[in-house]
Amino acid sequence: MQKMLILFSSVAFCFCLSAPAPAAQDKGKSRAGNQVSSIPSRRNDLQTSRRDDAQPLDNWEGSFAIKDTDTRIKIGGFIELDIIHDNDAILSKGQFIASSIPTRNATKKDGTEGQTNFSVSPSRLYIETRTPVDNKRVKTFLSIDMYDDELGVDAKPRLRQAYVEFSDILFGGDLLFGQAWSTTTDLESAPDVLDFRGTDNQFGQLLPQLRWTRTLAEGVRLMLAAETADRHIIEGADSLTRLPDGVLAATWDSQTFNLMASLLVTDLRASYMNGPVDSAVGVGGSISGKIKLPVGKYTNDFLFLLTYGKGIGSHYHNANADAVYDPATSSLELISDYGVTLGYAHGWTSRLKSTFTYCCIEIDNQDAQAATSLQATEYSSGNLVWDVNKHWMTGIECIWGKRKDKDDEMRTDFRTQFTSRFSF
Repeated sequence: MQKMLILFSSVAFCFCLSAPAPAAQDKGKSRAGNQVSSIPSRRNDLQTSRRDDAQPLDNWEGSFAIKDTDTRIKIGGFIELDIIHDNDAILSKGQFIASSIPTRNATKKDGTEGQTNFSVSPSRLYIETRTPVDNKRVKTFLSIDMYDDELGVDAKPRLRQAYVEFSDILFGGDLLFGQAWSTTTDLESAPDVLDFRGTDNQFGQLLPQLRWTRTLAEGVRLMLAAETADRHIIEGADSLTRLPDGVLAATWDSQTFNLMASLLVTDLRASYMNGPVDSAVGVGGSISGKIKLPVGKYTNDFLFLLTYGKGIGSHYHNANADAVYDPATSSLELISDYGVTLGYAHGWTSRLKSTFTYCCIEIDNQDAQAATSLQATEYSSGNLVWDVNKHWMTGIECIWGKRKDKDDEMRTDFRTQFTSRFSF
């Protein structure tokens, strides 16, 4: 950890010396009053969340009309190159997955002597349309990236999101169906890291779903969703599906903060060697937020995410086990886990920014789980990012991670990543 801090401090100092001086007067201020960059967030999935939803159709930024229709379309994306060096063994070469750090029998091929990889897999393309229908708005969104290989760096097309959303169609609410970020996912509070994976504790993945959203008051929204149950992970038995996962979530946005709370209920079913079906109900939730700190000349945000549950492990970005089948008792044992993510985003100038992140997940292992089962992960990172202009971003990030198993075997890895991205 000390090595990480020394390296990052040195890089930050050199980068600050070479960065251009800020303009005498920056354009734009946050709603909290702090000056911010006019450059949009690097976390491009926000464009499907809240960034431009309120823009009138005719003035929808970056869109154009489709001839002889009343539909407008917007096309965008980015090309990204990541140069990644690991000091120790990790099986995920293109993204930092702490659970993929081998705790035993690591080889030189796994990186015990260090390894360097180049990746363009985060590169992305999206197409979005908006169409007025009976004074309502119908929105479609389709995006792909090149991250079909989760552990490697080979660039292969992968579907990210594909959904349609109807505004004000059911009891005054919007209706979305298709594949999108889970309703439990709060992108607003996600630390702005360069690592494509993000933190292990991110709650929710890209899932097929049916979601209803309604605004209850200014800045307050309620969401109800039914999401696919075919991603459940049952150790020692075959996972079966019957009912979809149910999600209840609410968001509260103001000038100084964004808050979100979610509740997840899962129907877990399993069969051991094609025998009788056993079932259990998993329950969990999260509380997350971004708070704008009223200090400093530029962006200063505190970010947090707290998660806890039993039988909801597969919903984490880390994809933990939901339950384990115990042949001795012929029963399905739910696995409990909790996670904490803390982040701080600091703007050095209008175009130079850093984000510091700490994340941990703890799993309450069951007796039926193997000694090599995952028990805990830790993740910490710091970066320095320069928005050269509204299209080009470049930066460097240092990441430290640890995996610990049920039998207390553990191992760490330290990664340095350089990223350059051109958005269009």
